[in-house]
Amino acid sequence: MKRRLLLAGIVSAGLPFFVMNIGMAIDVDITGQYKCKGKNVDGSTYDGTANITKKGSVYYVKWSVGKQNFNGIGILQGNVLAVSYYGNFSGVAAYRIESSSRLVGRWTTRRQGTTLNTETLTR
Repeated sequence: MKRRLLLAGIVSAGLPFFVMNIGMAIDVDITGQYKCKGKNVDGSTYDGTANITKKGSVYYVKWSVGKQNFNGIGILQGNVLAVSYYGNFSGVAAYRIESSSRLVGRWTTRRQGTTLNTETLTR
């Protein structure tokens, strides 16, 4: 009984702090042109560009990697930009915003199944 009360006290004391921090938007403007560098799960690397724009609360991303172009639509939740994209193939990407000039992400496609690739956007 004492353990349950102690656990309930710990949870109720920490819960408001946790809930207050969920979804708190960071105060950084991430719109603009970025250099894109990535690494595929097979070890190959790629370079390109990415442009992030915003309309209302929605973010739009356009990537150009080699001869491939992709368009995406995303949302900002806390310090994470989540993007669904399409082009030569479609998939999802999630970027942790480290600053207004650096986003570090992981992405995948349906055809890759269970693998994740990495990508960094810098300006």
